[in-house]
Amino acid sequence: MIDYHGEITMTEILIDPYIKDLTRVIQNTSMTTTYKMVWIRSIIEICKSDRNLKTIHFDQISEKAVEFYWNQTIFFNLAQGSNPNQHPVIYQIVADEIKKYQDVFGHQPKFYSKVRDQVQIPVAKITFELGRYVSQKFPLVSSKKYKIYDLDLKSKTIRPYRPDLIHDHFELLSDIISYRWVQFLEGFNNAPRISKKMKATDQQNVKRDTQLRKFWQYLDLENPDHICFHSGKPIQEGNLSVDHVIPWSYIFSDDIWNLVYVDRAVNSSKGNSIPGEEIIQKLESRNKELLSLMQAQFPENKQTHELVSSINLGLVRKNWIGCQ
Repeated sequence: MIDYHGEITMTEILIDPYIKDLTRVIQNTSMTTTYKMVWIRSIIEICKSDRNLKTIHFDQISEKAVEFYWNQTIFFNLAQGSNPNQHPVIYQIVADEIKKYQDVFGHQPKFYSKVRDQVQIPVAKITFELGRYVSQKFPLVSSKKYKIYDLDLKSKTIRPYRPDLIHDHFELLSDIISYRWVQFLEGFNNAPRISKKMKATDQQNVKRDTQLRKFWQYLDLENPDHICFHSGKPIQEGNLSVDHVIPWSYIFSDDIWNLVYVDRAVNSSKGNSIPGEEIIQKLESRNKELLSLMQAQFPENKQTHELVSSINLGLVRKNWIGCQ
């Protein structure tokens, strides 16, 4: 199927020429934003739902684009363009709507499919962007234009030449698009686990591990009196919570080196804020103290080995710098 460099392998040598051309475009089209990947991913998803469709309106693609950008932004805040000083217009439209939604309904991340009826996305603006910057440019690779679809800018529609083949090869095309998309994002998002984040949002399966109680036996070693890491005050019974010092939305993992006891109210008010230098120094010191206790109590434990590795690699500071 796809090798480690994202290229089609010999097992696909007999694939239909149309699908070959489409994969060439996906793999080689020039990109300064993820617009082209949003464009083609939307098209193949629409074709997946109807292998005999005749035309696709830009508004249908725009609605899909909103969903992709919403899900990636509200959970992981992944930038979608290589210019750090100017976000792509569609991304910014979606980010603005996310802020409006959070101002009204709170900051609990939810997939777009769950809140579609609660937001009003200016689809016409997105359709304009896609029509102007993507629809004509997507089939171009260098000076060659591949025959992927007929384009009617007046009616704002495209007519894929072989929607049936797109439908039948959806999984292959989806993998190739995801690979190219992740590869591009890794160029300017200084964040870990981007491919895992992309897969989670694609499958609408972003789950935080709520079983943080399993870390209590380790955290109790260093903090048996349950003192809030942030406030320094004793945590009242029933208010004990475990916090990710460096935001979970950046790390996308539960690691002992990043977990501390906090008061539930403090944890809620903290949200996804990035800690300051003082907190990072405190966490680094805590980890050294915790490691000494864990090596005595759990010398061969997986969590102990991971804590050793995190200290040796300087993961606290590296991830703190990366998430800023």
